[in-house]
Amino acid sequence: MINYPSSLPLPRLKDAAYKRQPNILRTEMSTGRARQRRKHLSVPTLMEATWRLRKDEATVFEGFVDHGVNLIDWFLMDILTPRGVVKHQVRFMKDPLENMKPISALVWQYQAQIEMKEYKAASEEEAAINALAPNTLEEFVNGVESALSTYQEN
Repeated sequence: MINYPSSLPLPRLKDAAYKRQPNILRTEMSTGRARQRRKHLSVPTLMEATWRLRKDEATVFEGFVDHGVNLIDWFLMDILTPRGVVKHQVRFMKDPLENMKPISALVWQYQAQIEMKEYKAASEEEAAINALAPNTLEEFVNGVESALSTYQEN
């Protein structure tokens, strides 16, 4: 799979916005309660992206869009997440060359919607470790074992 060119800057953070596709199926019951369940294990996330590129970078970007990924192929790009910058599989949902404009004689702006195949959120293990912080998992287990042994003795 092709990588986003390392010589190009990532989309501007100021203009970025993520939208995860709905993943909850809700069934209203006759009692007034509702049952909910997850539809899929992973769903795509959409990202509004804006690039401001110098004219030499813009030339590389346009070549990448038209010839590198043929506008429709998946590629790997670093995406900012709460965990830091993480590589994601992405593709353009809208041609960034449809919405480009010169900001000055030297700077061009491109906008597109990007689809992330699967937004990489924290794993189960990372979530548990962060929930237990500042203790480690081992310290937590030792604390529970100690509490149980103390409880059983009394």
